[in-house]
Amino acid sequence: MKLFTQVVALIVISLPTFAQKFTSLEEALKTPLKVVELDLSKQGLSEIPAEIEEFVNLEKLNLKDNQISEIDEVVFELPKLKSLNLSKNNITEVPESIVNAKNLVHLSLSHNRLNELPEEITEIAPLEKLYVSNNKIETLPSEMGKLKKLKKLYANNNIISGLPTSFNGLKSLKILKVHNNNLFKFSAELKGLKHLKKVTVYSNEIDTFEKGKLKTRTPDFCQVVFEK
Repeated sequence: MKLFTQVVALIVISLPTFAQKFTSLEEALKTPLKVVELDLSKQGLSEIPAEIEEFVNLEKLNLKDNQISEIDEVVFELPKLKSLNLSKNNITEVPESIVNAKNLVHLSLSHNRLNELPEEITEIAPLEKLYVSNNKIETLPSEMGKLKKLKKLYANNNIISGLPTSFNGLKSLKILKVHNNNLFKFSAELKGLKHLKKVTVYSNEIDTFEKGKLKTRTPDFCQVVFEK
């Protein structure tokens, strides 16, 4: 029993004491192993700091509201990263290497200059929240249905004209926002999505006939919002 107590004590001592949150890169670099959450939003960054790779225990990274134009692939190599916020930047492309972000649960790319999303994004199995609103996206990845854990998809305020038929595979989806796009019909079959609670489709090109069809393609309990 004494030996067991000593072993437990040794394990506890050897574990790093994690800080709640860092808002300064300089301060974070003083104890990189303690950095679990790093908020560098609104700091006038034009690129993702290369030093990010030192934060091997980083789970949440906020780079919102900067002037970043490229996503450094080093971000996707962070082994414990679960949440990445790159909204309100100047990003024009998401590299295919995003497939390496194996533990990503929350990804925000809203308010950028994206024209498309790579198919590789559909390989991130744990992804639950994907925010890509207010871009210039024309189409969504054809294999979106692979994201079996996706609960929220915000793709409003783009120029999307159609949704992939694979959407019927989004078995965990609860909220789908596709308002303010160029949708003129809704071919995706969502009837089998038992968790779907809300779909916003206002400010599109959907006529009365298509609106009627849409209601038959969503669960009976789902709220379909046609008016703003």
